[in-house]
Amino acid sequence: MTDMMNMTVTTLDLHSGYEIIGPVCGSGREQSDPDQGFLHALREIRKSAALLQADAVIGLRQTAVPMSDGTGRFHVQLYGTAVRKTAQMQSEIKAGAAAMSSIIPGAVPGGAAAMGQAGRQEGDFLLDGSTLVRYIGQSEYVRIPDGVINIGAEAFHNARIVSVELPDSVTEIREGAFSGCEHLERVRLSTRLLVIRKNAFQSCISLSDIALPASLQEIDKAAFSACPELPAVTEFIRRKEAEAKDAEYLRSRRPVWRRQGRCQYCGGFFKGGLKGVKVCSMCGMEKDY
Repeated sequence: MTDMMNMTVTTLDLHSGYEIIGPVCGSGREQSDPDQGFLHALREIRKSAALLQADAVIGLRQTAVPMSDGTGRFHVQLYGTAVRKTAQMQSEIKAGAAAMSSIIPGAVPGGAAAMGQAGRQEGDFLLDGSTLVRYIGQSEYVRIPDGVINIGAEAFHNARIVSVELPDSVTEIREGAFSGCEHLERVRLSTRLLVIRKNAFQSCISLSDIALPASLQEIDKAAFSACPELPAVTEFIRRKEAEAKDAEYLRSRRPVWRRQGRCQYCGGFFKGGLKGVKVCSMCGMEKDY
């Protein structure tokens, strides 16, 4: 099965090298927190695409429909199109890697293994589809090209860079992407970024200028390990941990509230509704057990 966690999910269209499998969707139902609703729906749409052996989900769009009970809860729905790499693209990636190995052997950090991951070179970057696999340039001031969706694992590992600018097409920064970049001071993130994974900026000891976009849904707790104190990152992680604790508390109380005949979502008491349906007096949810 396709690696679900590393699957590309983007609002953009991949115009070449992919074939359409079909529509997929994911939902986060009865959510009071938009971030949690989006993450749940994102996991669902990735799971659906992985079952179809897709390599990516493109054309992502979202709807959030408020519930009619006045509680502020809503249903989050994500829609997209599952696609997979064509056989021609796969063969071109292999042929391109082989050709590059014969022309510039040993020029790429990581040797033959790194070359085998990359399908083409674009300026100072090795790319595999929409994933930036490796930075091979010498400039300290880097601007990543438009169209890159994922910053691959260890793509800039130990690179001697001072500033990097990500295009707004980027949705994911993978494990160790900028780890060991001791001279990195400034990072301009994508306005569509969704997740920053483990050790992405580990040991970036000079990092002081980074702003988190509103689109960001997840930062691994170790993403900025061995970095200077970054208030925006600390606050984001603290808020997400608090939300997770609140959600866990509600889940732990559900069996108790059910035994007491109360609403399993908020602990409220039921009252009679239309056509004899019992409705929670606090959140307006119908009794469903």
